[in-house]
Amino acid sequence: MRRTLAGLLFGLAYACASLTLAGFLLQRTAFDPEYSADHADVILEDPEIRAELVNSIADSLAGQFATLAPGDPNLTQDALRARVDLVADTEPGAELLSEVIHDAHARLIGEQDAEVQITTQQLVDATQNQAVAVVDPITIDVPQVTALDIIRTTLAWLLPIAAIATLALVVLGLAAHPERSALFRSLGLGLLLLAVVASLLGYVVPKFLVPALSDSPWARLPAQLADDMLPLLVGLVLLLVGGALALLAGTGMMRRRQRWSTPVNTYRYQEERRWSG
Repeated sequence: MRRTLAGLLFGLAYACASLTLAGFLLQRTAFDPEYSADHADVILEDPEIRAELVNSIADSLAGQFATLAPGDPNLTQDALRARVDLVADTEPGAELLSEVIHDAHARLIGEQDAEVQITTQQLVDATQNQAVAVVDPITIDVPQVTALDIIRTTLAWLLPIAAIATLALVVLGLAAHPERSALFRSLGLGLLLLAVVASLLGYVVPKFLVPALSDSPWARLPAQLADDMLPLLVGLVLLLVGGALALLAGTGMMRRRQRWSTPVNTYRYQEERRWSG
């Protein structure tokens, strides 16, 4: 009875632990604008996001300068696009645009209701042209994705509960005094579950599911972060799988050792049952 109860408690604990770990990884890639801003250079490596940002700036400025400074070769659409693209390819340029990326991500997931704007000073720095100081701030078209807003809100309250439940269930499972071999086997299976769920929510969901929720290039932002975090995720999964295999192998060795240590008692028990029948 205790073994069954312990197994149930540990099974629930591993499910909660899987949700906690995978949810943390998903938050990093899909629901953390601060993390996106800190990795603006990674975001700008995506050609669609970069083209969307560069073209939005160049098209808006060219439209304003068509009346403000007609005929200026440095303020044409192509010249502005080339200049902004060149700046975005540098580390200072990525740092300059990090605030825009933060706001775009925040609006995409429903954390920010205000439109994404680029200030006049940011436009001057992005174009490296002081003539741009006379233009108005421009607005970047970033949609709010309702599904992402719902998932973000759900994870915000669900993950702390799952983390607390994991600790409580582990303590209760240990108090149930399971057999050591059964405990090791349960731990091994739990680590395998962690590896699978971490792979799904840490990479598959932000890489493939989130971009499918919107046609906007900005929906590719989590996918870019998921690719950047992939080496770390692969290392974590290999560590979990390696630990699981070691525990399962240890379980098999303990069971074989138990069989070899009690052959006589088992034989006598079988003989007594045969004569008693």
